[in-house]
Amino acid sequence: MNKPEQQERLSGSIERVTFHSEASGFCVLRVKVKGQRELQTVVGSAASVTAGEFIECTGHWNNDRQHGLQFKAAELQIVPPTTLEGIEKYLGSGTPSRGRRSSRRCSVSGFWRILKEN
Repeated sequence: MNKPEQQERLSGSIERVTFHSEASGFCVLRVKVKGQRELQTVVGSAASVTAGEFIECTGHWNNDRQHGLQFKAAELQIVPPTTLEGIEKYLGSGTPSRGRRSSRRCSVSGFWRILKEN
């Protein structure tokens, strides 16, 4: 009899979007998880993902023959950045150095005020 896989929680900041399909939402993410030295690979589904965003997900660890250890997310929720470092990464994803200049001009609360107005 197969035992059901235990669901675990994982959260951290997206350091790199390795792959994302706009059509299906399938994504492969490299995530910095608190307490872990190495970036962790998270495989799941999200409408859009950007480096610098924070994720919270539930799922299980899977040791893929070809790609190694991965966290296979059954549920993946994107949480916008709340730290200066996260905002810099978020604003700078896609355009080099734009994020650092833009984020230095305003505080974290100022950043969220601007987003709410637009």
